[in-house]
Amino acid sequence: MKIIRRYNQLDKDIQRGFALGNFDGVHIGHQKLIKTLVQGCKLKNLEPCIYTFVNHTLETITGKEIPPQITNMCTKQKIFESLGIELLYLERFNENLMSLSPEEFVKDILIDKLNCKIVAVGFDYSFGYKGQGNADTLREMAKVYGFEAHIIQPVTVNSKKVGSSIIREYIRNGNIEEANIFLGRPYSICSKVIRGKGIGGDRLGYPTANISIESCSLIPKEGIYATFVKINDSIYKGAACVGTSPTFGNYDIGMEVFIIGFNGDIYDRFIEIQFVKKLRDQIKFDSIDNLINQIERDVNSVNTYLHL
Repeated sequence: MKIIRRYNQLDKDIQRGFALGNFDGVHIGHQKLIKTLVQGCKLKNLEPCIYTFVNHTLETITGKEIPPQITNMCTKQKIFESLGIELLYLERFNENLMSLSPEEFVKDILIDKLNCKIVAVGFDYSFGYKGQGNADTLREMAKVYGFEAHIIQPVTVNSKKVGSSIIREYIRNGNIEEANIFLGRPYSICSKVIRGKGIGGDRLGYPTANISIESCSLIPKEGIYATFVKINDSIYKGAACVGTSPTFGNYDIGMEVFIIGFNGDIYDRFIEIQFVKKLRDQIKFDSIDNLINQIERDVNSVNTYLHL
């Protein structure tokens, strides 16, 4: 998959189809949209592409802090490519783009610069100055400028509309299994392993990988989770703790994972933690022995629940 950031990097002779949106989570609704685009492009021999913003539009529009994102750009890229996208255009949203009317965006960007012949968007897509353009606007402009507009209707699960906001709420509440149904895959965090205080290995006999938490990360509710841990191309089972360490008097939020069957050195390396199920809430234990016994039960639960 090619990734570009400037219009002059595009071959103007290639005709393309574009999926438009923010795609936070790249959930099953987004996946349906992208698959519709890819299928349409195959029928017309077009290059299937995505046009999205490298920064969040709300930063420019409102100046307010954006909500934690379900997926970072690196994760998005991997999923886009797996769905058949051949080109990803990463635009930086700024005041110039924000000031474009809906028709200016269609004509100047989609038609003149991107050579777009198919556009796929969600039912609630808005574009142009102050969001004045919507799906109906796009349909009308498709007739004028000679491209196909595919409007994807909402995807529902158990009568609930799939969307990034509800997925974010599920994750914050520790309802990982529901979030994963909406995502179509396990919710994951990819981050660097940092040095901790060594309590897990030195005092408990369960050495853990401490994970760096970025400010933009969406962190699940405090508790113990059954996870898969991806290190390079290998997958391991893991018991992850999200939250504080009240037994040791530490009340700073952190994340650490005991990787079952792994004992290598992974400090300063990036690993991916895939959350599968919340096992329990955090507990303050009266003794170290009681904590060790509970950790053993947690590891047994992970081995029982997860299968490689």
